[in-house]
Amino acid sequence: MLQKLSISNYALIDNLEIGFGGGLNILTGETGAGKSIILGALSLILGQRAESRYFFNQQKKCVIEGTFSVGNFHLRQFFEDNDLDYEAQSVLRREISIDGKSRAFVNDTPVNLNLMKELGEKLIDIHSQHATLEINDPEFQLLVVDAVAGHGDLLVEYRSRFKSYKKGTANLERLIQESDKAKADLDYYQFQFDELEKAALTADEQELLERELYTLSNAEEIKRNLLGAFFLMQDGETSAIIQLREAGHQLSSLEKHSPHIAELYQRLNSAVIELKDIAAEIEIIEQQTHTNEARAAEVNNRLSILYNLQKKHRVNSTGHYLQKTVSNENFRR
Repeated sequence: MLQKLSISNYALIDNLEIGFGGGLNILTGETGAGKSIILGALSLILGQRAESRYFFNQQKKCVIEGTFSVGNFHLRQFFEDNDLDYEAQSVLRREISIDGKSRAFVNDTPVNLNLMKELGEKLIDIHSQHATLEINDPEFQLLVVDAVAGHGDLLVEYRSRFKSYKKGTANLERLIQESDKAKADLDYYQFQFDELEKAALTADEQELLERELYTLSNAEEIKRNLLGAFFLMQDGETSAIIQLREAGHQLSSLEKHSPHIAELYQRLNSAVIELKDIAAEIEIIEQQTHTNEARAAEVNNRLSILYNLQKKHRVNSTGHYLQKTVSNENFRR
């Protein structure tokens, strides 16, 4: 029930406060006395659109405030659903600034206009010449039946249970979605696991394969340079070993004249032995180096698998991925 209506700076009204008692209250007056203005002000706290051109003073904001006794309206659930403070005497206030912007409040809590309109419709019925059309509204029909039958307590219990049911249904739907997502994630993770298990990664495999591929791709150049080095060191008529041996012969005849020359002669002999070992290793490497297109294709395919896995799992190398996997496994343990 509307107990008090305060109007400030609206239409022809500067300030007005009207109190309403229990039972029937009647506003009478001649045409233009302001009856419609009061109803217009009341409509503002019922969520109607406001226009600043109806201000009494265009330099001040308009404030409409209505005090309602809502104890018998069974609105506690409505207030709780919309995070509003429930009071037996609730205040609806509307403030409209000179630029046309408005703010709405219910018990000093800011609300949007749609919520104020929804609450206002539960507090006030404005009967006009077309109000009888409401009899065709199913919601209005139920409201009348419940009011006549006195189903107030039953409605409160029903709304509470229905709210719990909707909450349970929403929770069930959420759990079903989480379950479906978990199953999809499991399938994806299992696919990744099978893919990695099939790949059989090792920590240093990538580095070894890249080195092998480089050798296979440059086998001809490597063999050519190794043969050239071997020829210069040992096979050529003026090879380094032959030249050093000749130098050794020259020094051998002089070593008896100077201990220093004898030392140099020994060092030269050691250098010849070292060069012979180097030449032998070069020869072995050259003989082991050969072109193999089939093996190069196999290495390329394997590296492609490794590179794709690194890109998918956002790591820079196979070693980094294995470290990450071990860390995650230890964390899970």
